Amino acid sequence: MIILGTIVLLLAVLITLGTVFTNGTDAPDLSILGLSLSGVSIGGLFLTGVIVGVAGMLGLSLLLGGGARKRNKSVKQKREVRAVRGEAETLEQENARLRDELASGGSRSTGIADDGRGRR
Repeated sequence: MIILGTIVLLLAVLITLGTVFTNGTDAPDLSILGLSLSGVSIGGLFLTGVIVGVAGMLGLSLLLGGGARKRNKSVKQKREVRAVRGEAETLEQENARLRDELASGGSRSTGIADDGRGRR
């Protein structure tokens, strides 16, 4: 989306700049990037400008929308990574606690009685 938006926006800017720099203020014939528009009225010229402006706005919205989508995706991935890291740390702490329990006697804190014959 970002690439498409950039291309559309650049085309609109190039058409506008090409029209402005090709035609002087006192030029009776209008040309847009080499295309002669000698029979175009002021209304047609205005409509052409509106179309180029809409294309430019479409390109800008695609560019900004693609950037926002990419940023949201990045933020979501960072949150997921933090959550997984936090979960891993919690599991490591739990494993260390269970190792200590096992080394110090095992069934004391579980609440399960041992009958002395190795069975519970």
